[in-house]
Amino acid sequence: MKKKQVTGYIFLLLFSGVAQAGDWIIGASVGMAWGEADSASLNQQLVGRGINATVSGIDSSRVTTQFFVGYEYLPRWGVELGYVDLGDVEADINGTLSGINNYFTSGQDIYPQTATGWQISSIYRYPVSGMFQWSGRIGLYSWDTDYTLQSPVNSQNVSEDGMDAIYGLGLEIGQWIKRGGIVGQVNWDRYSINGESIDVLSFGASYRF
Repeated sequence: MKKKQVTGYIFLLLFSGVAQAGDWIIGASVGMAWGEADSASLNQQLVGRGINATVSGIDSSRVTTQFFVGYEYLPRWGVELGYVDLGDVEADINGTLSGINNYFTSGQDIYPQTATGWQISSIYRYPVSGMFQWSGRIGLYSWDTDYTLQSPVNSQNVSEDGMDAIYGLGLEIGQWIKRGGIVGQVNWDRYSINGESIDVLSFGASYRF
């Protein structure tokens, strides 16, 4: 599916409920992301491809940001469009000159994953009390990533993109049923980028109007 088609479907889903008496919601959040890639798993992949190089110095935790707009077309049910930045991550690739060159040609996909992109989600909210409600989401993340492979004698820029499912749970705190109210949020979301799972714990706020 082409990205232009995906974008069209996203806006169709988001705005198809405008004729109904729903509420608009805007918000933002900041959090931390943790990828499952570590030195041991990446080095195992390098060995499997016969590349004489090693990965070290991985710090897969990083700061994330998200900005979103949503529409609640039915009580408890809504759609949300957001832009998500999963943060920057670095890793050191060490080895012989021939090993590094082999990595550049046949192992450049072996690295900790991260991305930025647009996310469309379906949201369900379950009230616990007048001030608290649980939320659950499932959707799609249309992502792209750009990174640089660099050694003392060589450098290469790589760009990738894709689309993967996301899901998550959250807790919202505040006068969420009233327009004009600010609601605090704590969310956990799981992303998948090129087969690597990335967990995000975020804190944010939204405004209903």
